[in-house]
Amino acid sequence: MKKKLAMAFVTIGFLIFLTSSGHLTTAAQGRQVRRRSAQAVADRWYMFTSPDRDFTLDFPREPKREQDGQGPVTLIRNYALNTRDGMRFSVNFQDIGGDPRSSQNNEFAPDHEELVAAAARKDGRRVVQIHRLAKNVVEMELWQTVGETKADINYLERDVIWRGRVYTLGCGSLVDGRGVDKSICRRFFNSLRFTR
Repeated sequence: MKKKLAMAFVTIGFLIFLTSSGHLTTAAQGRQVRRRSAQAVADRWYMFTSPDRDFTLDFPREPKREQDGQGPVTLIRNYALNTRDGMRFSVNFQDIGGDPRSSQNNEFAPDHEELVAAAARKDGRRVVQIHRLAKNVVEMELWQTVGETKADINYLERDVIWRGRVYTLGCGSLVDGRGVDKSICRRFFNSLRFTR
């Protein structure tokens, strides 16, 4: 009964809030090194550390805190960044209660993908694909028509359940009709590190 209740909380939470030397001898070689160094700086992302210090996640720049939402057990905390080139990166997280060491608080239910996909479709989003990457990780690609602008946006969502907390990472294009850059999203998603 407790396992079913915990999984119901996880499912309800998702339904409520679907939303990365040497010395050179010529001047030409010196310029080449400077260009590489400038590129290396541009390739560095901002390492975001959660307020509880339980995880880190790399964003292209520092994300901003957005309005919290109400989850089934606790508040859903939200951080996001919109870039100048029309990408959005976000993370939200919430506690689901119970023992953080129990299996039900560290893996999704067998029917999780079906429930999340059905909820997305009910909200008018088009599910391109959904995959379980691990017992505690599910990834979904979606297209959504934004109500006010009627723009079609494409994004990826990765849900992770870890030690009684659900994390939803989002990465997408804000440009009408433009597909999301999946390689940048993978860099973002794969930078998630748990510190506890």
